[in-house]
Amino acid sequence: MSRLESESETAIAAKDILPTMSLREDLGMDSMQAVSLTLDLEDSLSISIDDEDLIKLDTVSDLLNIIESKLSQKNG
Repeated sequence: MSRLESESETAIAAKDILPTMSLREDLGMDSMQAVSLTLDLEDSLSISIDDEDLIKLDTVSDLLNIIESKLSQKNG
């Protein structure tokens, strides 16, 4: 079970999560769940996600873009 899947309030499988889905409307995540998810991502990927980045999170794609950006900075 993916972390995004487990934080989702809806019964949606990881394979059915699309980049265009809203973290709030489609996946039912509240702000505390989003913070929990980002903390787990920071720990598991050894990255730091800024508060400014958290504010920009709306869709799964936004989350993926932030992760990719942080990983490229780290490995850059």
